[in-house]
Amino acid sequence: MNLKRMSTGAALCLALLAFASAQDDSSALFAAQTESAAASSATTAAAASPGSAAADSAGFDLQLSGSHEFDYHLPAYSDDWNYQGEMKSPAFRNELGATVKDGRVKIVSAWDLDLLPDQSGDQNQLGDWNTLARARPMENYVSWSPSAFKLAFGYQIYSWGVADKVNPTDNLNPRDYTTGVNADKIPVLSADLVWYPSDSLSVEGVCIPYEQPDKWPVDFAGEITSSALSALGATSSTLSYASLAYDPSSWVGGGKLSYHSAGLDASASYLYDLDSFYTPVITVSSAAPYYITSISLERKRIHRFGADAKTTLGKFGLWCEGAYSLTGNSGSADYSVRKSRLDYVAGFDFNYGPNDAYYVNIQYVGAWIPGYDASYGRDYAGLAGGALVTELMSDRAYMTEYYERSLVNGLGLETEGLVQGATIDLKWELAGGTFTPQLTGVVAVPFKYDDSSITRYASLALNPEIDVMPIDSFHIKLGADLAYSWYKNGDGNLVLDTATDKIGIYTTSNNVYLTVLYKWSYDLVR
Repeated sequence: MNLKRMSTGAALCLALLAFASAQDDSSALFAAQTESAAASSATTAAAASPGSAAADSAGFDLQLSGSHEFDYHLPAYSDDWNYQGEMKSPAFRNELGATVKDGRVKIVSAWDLDLLPDQSGDQNQLGDWNTLARARPMENYVSWSPSAFKLAFGYQIYSWGVADKVNPTDNLNPRDYTTGVNADKIPVLSADLVWYPSDSLSVEGVCIPYEQPDKWPVDFAGEITSSALSALGATSSTLSYASLAYDPSSWVGGGKLSYHSAGLDASASYLYDLDSFYTPVITVSSAAPYYITSISLERKRIHRFGADAKTTLGKFGLWCEGAYSLTGNSGSADYSVRKSRLDYVAGFDFNYGPNDAYYVNIQYVGAWIPGYDASYGRDYAGLAGGALVTELMSDRAYMTEYYERSLVNGLGLETEGLVQGATIDLKWELAGGTFTPQLTGVVAVPFKYDDSSITRYASLALNPEIDVMPIDSFHIKLGADLAYSWYKNGDGNLVLDTATDKIGIYTTSNNVYLTVLYKWSYDLVR
């Protein structure tokens, strides 16, 4: 890493933290975030700036909130007839928190308190299933709003972008992909500074002092099978993860310029980030025959440039959002680093029906990887089945490129160069909201990939659900989590891809669920 850039990033973090500690004289209170990300975004756009008269006159406000949820998931298939994993485990989940507002100071503390089976021990005999009490901190931060600024420090959840759930620009928080296709955000320790130079403009800067990892439902190293390693002249002992440095060298930071008006919200952003996926750094033997001697799975630096816009046209809400992720790839012939990519989404929503109680949300989504390696299978047809040809083994450059192309894109779950798709979110509130059938889903179709051995078809995730609310704040939900990806192999058979596709990896966790949920809140103002 460039030493000058690293020092600048560390200095930015220290400056923000020092400024807060020097100015913050609030008492030791605790609180919790009760606003949704969408509501927070709308409030920020519509409300007066932190230094307004309204902020000055605000008194003391204590908001308490909680939700209590029983989840039961029935596995969908006999081959996966178990409760293994976060998606299928029966559980009782609690979310508790408070928000304290005292003038210009706000303190937030939110916690998840879950009771679920402990799956880590011996489960061969009845009675060995112990209850695991799991407490997880969510948003916990303090914010201060002097004049035309807002400063916040602690564990925070950010909501960049304007699209619905699919947000190419929203990369500040790590994700918990063990919870499903719509991965939950993990709060990140950070400093956030927002400046409101006018009612229509805001400038935001975020600094994360060290990278926090995503949680994945797959072991990337485990995805490289022993047979695949053997074909590459390697073994499992040559494969390892490169740990992220727990120091300022892994810092993440970025900024966003936003424009707000009565008819348009728009922003442009930049993030100096670390790739969510792993790049295998390969070492090849120094003498022929050239085999792999080591594979280090490393997360490389990545630059993300984003933009978004949102407006209304009559009863329709319209939006678009995109981000270009620039890797360290030096050109189309460089296979040692994953390619740069463009992610984009455009969509609309509207209400209709009696009292506008029905809701439709449709989005077009896509991803494009310029220069994607789509000919690996054809280029190495002479090495079919891993039978390495002796004369080729004496060419170190040739074999190095072969190893890189065998591993780099697959380990990043980037098995297509061009993907087009759509998302839907449909809701019908009936009987004044007592019954609400709804359907959310996403479909993705690849149009550019290595088709020398398989023909890839669509990937599909669906979440049908019926929400029954007999009294306010009490919900009984019945639904299903379903995920699939299909391809046709060389024998002409249609096969489910449960190993490499981003959606298909959740197929083994498909389930039908029952959820009983109660929410409450209490507000004390003085």
